[in-house]
Amino acid sequence: MVSNRNKLVALAGLALLLIAVGIFALSRPSGTASLDSGYSGSLMPPNVPLADFHLVSENGGPVSLATLKGRTSIVTFLYTSCRDICPLTTQQIRGAMDQLGHDISVVAITADPRGDTPVAVKKWLASQQMTGRMHWALGSPAQTVTVWNAWGVAGQATSTDHSAYVFVLDRDGRRCVSWPATQLTPEGLSHDIKLLESRNGICRV
Repeated sequence: MVSNRNKLVALAGLALLLIAVGIFALSRPSGTASLDSGYSGSLMPPNVPLADFHLVSENGGPVSLATLKGRTSIVTFLYTSCRDICPLTTQQIRGAMDQLGHDISVVAITADPRGDTPVAVKKWLASQQMTGRMHWALGSPAQTVTVWNAWGVAGQATSTDHSAYVFVLDRDGRRCVSWPATQLTPEGLSHDIKLLESRNGICRV
């Protein structure tokens, strides 16, 4: 009788363990890096919609999702009067491309449309040694707010800081991997770009 009771207790414990494992697997966020994705950053959910934009570069040319399609690219959000996270983010991106041995398209969408003038942007890019390696997307406050909403980020405000994220886009212009700027490293970013390029620029294969 004792033996049967022990067996029942063991079976009940095993069942509870299997249930707990199943709940954990189902509740794991789909937007975080997983062991099977291979990416160091957070793998974006497959149903994230395209976030198009139609803005103007610091040189006066058009900048949109269409200008980035067909190749791996980076989109981030910066502003020229930033003195901390924006320069750091830029240097991390610069370091990643240096490690890659080649540049990819990098666009910084303005987080401060009133302060980011073409003159200010060109001066800032020169100070970061990123002239020709990074371009900015500029527009009116109304235009940029629409873009921020589409990307799920916040712009710079007097009382709050802007959302500091770096997105790696696949060749279809879809957000593949996201990096909080506070966790970004040249090694991690270059790894994710190499992996995406090795998959022919397709986020999921």
